[in-house]
Amino acid sequence: METPFAIRYHNIKLRVERLYKSTELKTEKEKRSLRLEDVSFTLKGGECIHLYPSVVHGLLLDAVVGHTRIDAGAIWIDHQGQWLNLPQLSPRQMRQIQARTIGYMGSSEALRSMPTVIDCVQSRLLELDFSHSQATSHSRHVLDWVGLPRSLWHKAPADLPLVKLHQVNLARTFAVDYSVVVIDLPMDHFDPDNQKRLQQLIEYRKAQNSCFIGCFDQVELRQNVCDRNLSIPIPTPIPRDKSRDQPAPTGPSTGVTVGSTVVHSY
Repeated sequence: METPFAIRYHNIKLRVERLYKSTELKTEKEKRSLRLEDVSFTLKGGECIHLYPSVVHGLLLDAVVGHTRIDAGAIWIDHQGQWLNLPQLSPRQMRQIQARTIGYMGSSEALRSMPTVIDCVQSRLLELDFSHSQATSHSRHVLDWVGLPRSLWHKAPADLPLVKLHQVNLARTFAVDYSVVVIDLPMDHFDPDNQKRLQQLIEYRKAQNSCFIGCFDQVELRQNVCDRNLSIPIPTPIPRDKSRDQPAPTGPSTGVTVGSTVVHSY
């Protein structure tokens, strides 16, 4: 449907409503359940939200960017004048939104499999129907923008040191003017120069009405770019009632069984 007037008036780009999602995380030592319960928030243009680090913040970011399906709730996005609920979209529609509206900045190491540095950037532009020459020209402009030496543009990302790979990741993320940008990587992995570049790029895009959400765990960066904090409630684990494992009494019952109520703390 067309984006409602109230949404446009309040400059809301993203709205999460009563989101529920559960999954299992398996490690060598244990298997644990991760759950999001009744998570709601809005994200406005020109705003940057810091997620307090928790065991489930990555699960929320995956849901917002469309990398995982939710169990219940809604994730509304303003996409080219249309107010769309992500869980109701087809895979093709979701890819269109990820190409044009919701940007994602993940691990820099994931770029090492790309053929060349310039391919890392222009591949996203080609998804937007740029011609090859337009994509190449814009990619060069953005790589200059983040200060990556031109001698590295046609190198394989696998051959770059991590510091330079972070610059490629910045160029890839900010080459497209996304409405919403999800940043899902540890900020303290960035060296000071790349943290400064990231700050400048976020400030520039915020001035253009883009909005950001991520776990900004580097204090100075968080203080400079984030407008507010968001704490994700973690449901209290339900303890096992060991009394239920006891055999039932064989004699006549003299007591009264009282049901237990589990209260989730938020």
